[in-house]
Amino acid sequence: MSGVTVHTAETADLISLTEIKAQLRIASSDSTHNTILGVCQSAATEIAKNYLQRSLINRTLILFLDNIPYADDVLPDTEGITTGPYLTYRKREVRLPFSPLVSVSHVKTYDDDDTASTLATSKYYVDTAGDMGRVVLRTGETWPDMLRVANALEIKYVAGYGGAASSVPDAIRQGALVMAAHLFENPDLVVKGEGVAIVPSLVAACWNPYRISRFGVGYG
Repeated sequence: MSGVTVHTAETADLISLTEIKAQLRIASSDSTHNTILGVCQSAATEIAKNYLQRSLINRTLILFLDNIPYADDVLPDTEGITTGPYLTYRKREVRLPFSPLVSVSHVKTYDDDDTASTLATSKYYVDTAGDMGRVVLRTGETWPDMLRVANALEIKYVAGYGGAASSVPDAIRQGALVMAAHLFENPDLVVKGEGVAIVPSLVAACWNPYRISRFGVGYG
């Protein structure tokens, strides 16, 4: 189905167990809670990526689209189009989710026989400058026609701040540490008679300057 999949996951942790223990004032030599702390570590990292709509440690992603992007004033400007591969008005760019974009490995299209064709790198420009990286057709180039009705376009790319946790902005990492500690100390987020935010206000304060907002996506 169309959407983003992880081809190669991160090879480093955003936050370490030692850092989480320090946040919780637990001695680093105390292994009593290591299992649950490991769960909180993973959960806080995933919450961070989904809340921010960003990649943090470098990873390789594959974006599949059912259709070549096209211009439509009604549809929001996002990375996913799900119907109709043969429309007249087409955009010249594809915005890549979960930036920051590092590089594009390939751009492929598939015809109705499921045969893949790799678009020459000379035909498109890779924009890594914005919050959401882009693949943009160069002047005079066009997208191929007669593509299959689903997963017609495949873009494989690397996204993230770098290969190590130290590459990620400190505010994002600190928010993840607070989030992990919060999950450990509050395993049940439901408080009788009170509303509880999924992301605490202190974490949101750390993360909001880096958050990419997209139509219909995000935590409250």
